[in-house]
Amino acid sequence: MSFQLSESLAVQLLDRLGNDDAFRTVFAADPRQALAQLGFAPAADLTVSEGIWKCLQVSELASKEAVLASRNALIRQVTAEKAAQHPISLEVQPKLRAAA
Repeated sequence: MSFQLSESLAVQLLDRLGNDDAFRTVFAADPRQALAQLGFAPAADLTVSEGIWKCLQVSELASKEAVLASRNALIRQVTAEKAAQHPISLEVQPKLRAAA
C-alpha cells in the first residue's frame, strides 16, 4: 500500500492547514482522520494500523503562517517518492534554551 500523497492532495492538505482552523484542530488531534477527510484512501482504511499510522502524531502544529510560508517546500517533501520513509515535520520546533 502506498502512502505517497499526490500533489493535489498535498496542496489541499497544506492549504487547509494554512487557512482552516477547524481542519487544523482535527489534524492536531487525529492526523489520520484529517487525511481521510481529504480523500486519502489509505487513511480511511482502518483495517491497517501498522507502519506510518503508528508514528503519525502531532504534539504542536506549526502556525498557519509558517505552513503557508513553507508551502512549496512542504509540497515537494510530502510528494517525494520516498516520503513514507522520511519524517515530515509540520510541528513547531522547541526553542533552544540559551546557555546560562
